[in-house]
Amino acid sequence: MQTFLEILNPSFLLFPALLGSSVLGLVCPLVGAYLILRRTVFLGLTLPQIAGAGVAFAFWLHQMGLLSNMGGSERTVGMVGSLLFTFFGMGLLGYLEHRGKGLGEGRLAAAYSLAGALTILFIVFNPAGEVEILSLLKGEVIALSRTEIKILLGVFGLVLAGMLLFRREFLLASFDRDLAFLLKGGNLFWDITLYLLAGLSIAIGVIMAGPLLIFGFLVLPPLAARPLVRGMTSFLSLSSLLGMLMAFFGFYLSIRLDLPLGPTDVTLGCGLVFLAYGLSRVSTKIGAALLSLIFVAVSVTSCGTTTPTTPLPEAKALNNQTLWVAKVKNSTGLSLLLPATNPLRSLAEMAGKISSDYRQSVMDLLRDDLRRELEQRGFRIDLPEKTDARFPAFPADSGGAVRLAREGKLSGLIFTSEIWRWEADSRQFVRVFADFKLIRIDDGTVLWERRIQRAVPTPSATNSGQASTDAATAIVQDLFAG
Repeated sequence: MQTFLEILNPSFLLFPALLGSSVLGLVCPLVGAYLILRRTVFLGLTLPQIAGAGVAFAFWLHQMGLLSNMGGSERTVGMVGSLLFTFFGMGLLGYLEHRGKGLGEGRLAAAYSLAGALTILFIVFNPAGEVEILSLLKGEVIALSRTEIKILLGVFGLVLAGMLLFRREFLLASFDRDLAFLLKGGNLFWDITLYLLAGLSIAIGVIMAGPLLIFGFLVLPPLAARPLVRGMTSFLSLSSLLGMLMAFFGFYLSIRLDLPLGPTDVTLGCGLVFLAYGLSRVSTKIGAALLSLIFVAVSVTSCGTTTPTTPLPEAKALNNQTLWVAKVKNSTGLSLLLPATNPLRSLAEMAGKISSDYRQSVMDLLRDDLRRELEQRGFRIDLPEKTDARFPAFPADSGGAVRLAREGKLSGLIFTSEIWRWEADSRQFVRVFADFKLIRIDDGTVLWERRIQRAVPTPSATNSGQASTDAATAIVQDLFAG
């Protein structure tokens, strides 16, 4: 388990993700605050959905070969589609608003529905890229590379500079349009400038973080700040501050509890809104005191030390009993088969001429690494299936493992492993949740146990199979490091 101070270290594996979400938490609430002042908060929901449709459309064209000459990564293709659809959608909505066609809420609702439907249709038209599209639409901030972080910093730095430089003009045009017309002679220029900055931040943010997280950062911090302040400057400042807190503590809870970052941030943001309206019911001094106590309590809990792990007992201390290394149990619901390395055999497998049984799995990798490491530590290793080929994978539950061992007439020690989660969505890391136990068969005593629940770095991997291979090796090294 990482403490809050550990994740702030730049050498931390997921520090780029923390930096990226913090930038979103700083800038997006400023954009959302103006949308709230203009009473166009649903624009913050509609534009991310339109941007998502642009991502799916760009991938469909790329699959058809119309964008095959455009270089760059998958995110680059998606970014182009996101920008085009976002600015086109904003221009069309602005034109309809200027012409006074229909109700504003009705236009946004229709645009949101159409964008959602088009996103699904573009994905259906492009089944070959469905996984990539869904991955981009989901928006994994936690998988951002350093190059993408630089792009994020550049774009949102530009948006932040614009928001600060034209703060008075934007406030005047958003809060009192009649006065702005008298003083400035018109609002069109400032409306266009504000919406260009908003569209740029939303289009890039969606491809980097996904529609859900962008909408959460746009709307939730300003909603939480609104009942706590009276002035416009304090409203904007507190919105950014709450956005940063939402990003920091949402990231920490995501790492600590092994939860997806986007939904965690949004849930925490909703909690901030409820907390803000609750504090607004009491006096300012009492509210400030309660907020300070909550912050101190969370900080103290977050910065606490981690519990040291118990080292694996030595083979001599266990009287050199036979250690049965059981098959690793897969409880993920997925096959976890590694991609075939031989293209001819892959083609034969797809044609049905060769069974896929020959393909190695994550469970095989992990078990081989465990067996090799335990042998080096002096244990006398044996495999249950050598005694009886019908032996299944043993669960990490000590009661079930001991029962299977006794039914198979095994004696000595049993080493069990059970994988609950294994996601190699990115080449940079693999999300792992697995349990490991060393159990004495005679009396069912658990002599040693470890739980791995974290993102395992795989910086040298070139594909998902290599990432799983590197992750299995890293997990075994981590298991016995203490």
